[in-house]
Amino acid sequence: MKALVTGGTGFIGSHVVDLLLENGHSVTLLSRKQAVPERWTGKDITVVPGDLRDADAVIGAMQGMDTVFHVGEVRTTSAGNASLNVDLVERMAARLKPSGVKRLVFVSSLSVAGIPLAIPATEHTPASQVLRDQYTEYKRKAEEIIRQSPAGVEHVILRPGVVYGPGSRYLGRLVDTIRRFGPLGLPFIGQGTNLMPLIHVKDLARAVFLAGTVPGAANQTLNVTDGERRTWLEFFTAIAEAGHKRFRIIPVHPALARLPAMFFDLFTGIFGQSLDLPSYVSYISRDVHFDNGRARLVLGWEPVYHDLRDAVREMVAWYAKKRN
Repeated sequence: MKALVTGGTGFIGSHVVDLLLENGHSVTLLSRKQAVPERWTGKDITVVPGDLRDADAVIGAMQGMDTVFHVGEVRTTSAGNASLNVDLVERMAARLKPSGVKRLVFVSSLSVAGIPLAIPATEHTPASQVLRDQYTEYKRKAEEIIRQSPAGVEHVILRPGVVYGPGSRYLGRLVDTIRRFGPLGLPFIGQGTNLMPLIHVKDLARAVFLAGTVPGAANQTLNVTDGERRTWLEFFTAIAEAGHKRFRIIPVHPALARLPAMFFDLFTGIFGQSLDLPSYVSYISRDVHFDNGRARLVLGWEPVYHDLRDAVREMVAWYAKKRN
């Protein structure tokens, strides 16, 4: 298989590239840098100059590909960047069939599903509240465009939860914040005991890889989480304990319209983009828990990172080594 991976040197995409190369596939990357990580030297990998702000470069790289894994995006910190991302997906979708692409795999977000009416939620559970921040709107519009792709081109849309693991510059900031201020207390909406959807980056990458290779995954939209009942407090405490620190939450009532700057900055880092305040308040003060049964059934996939403390310990050690 010839595969194009956008965002192939990034947090999620690099693990997808690892799996493709390990399984004998040919990989093309769109990158501003010609050099590739040392572990890919000598492998079947081609670098095409360009970035995601240049739609023509992306479309050119699609030519002759069997599968396109659209993992990367222009960071959605403004309405302009959100629009760039939507326009890119629209242009890519229009050129899939003429380029010879047989399948498009798109990494969306569970935020598109909103806050579920019941838990554990499936892909068909109605939302009790729809999120309208610019990041979620971009993902929602992109999904709609992809589902309307020309006949003859398959698609798979994956909706991951909060992705954690080594390699994200945003999570590095979270780890550092907890290391410095965790014992003093970090502001959080509520007590932090509500459920949140987590997925380890390597488990997600395996789901992305399988979405591009499993025939039965065609034209599916799949939630990708570890399926465990995790809370924000459990996640933060695991990070603190991995750094041999104590951690406590300073509860902030959801009704407050203005939140401490530290809180806002922290969660901008977790999600990796700018979200509006009502979306923050809703998403992190209510139980959000999604079942992964359909992804397991369709992809033949199983998450392997079940022990949160072990996985977080590995993540924190990676960031500590990077910091030093």
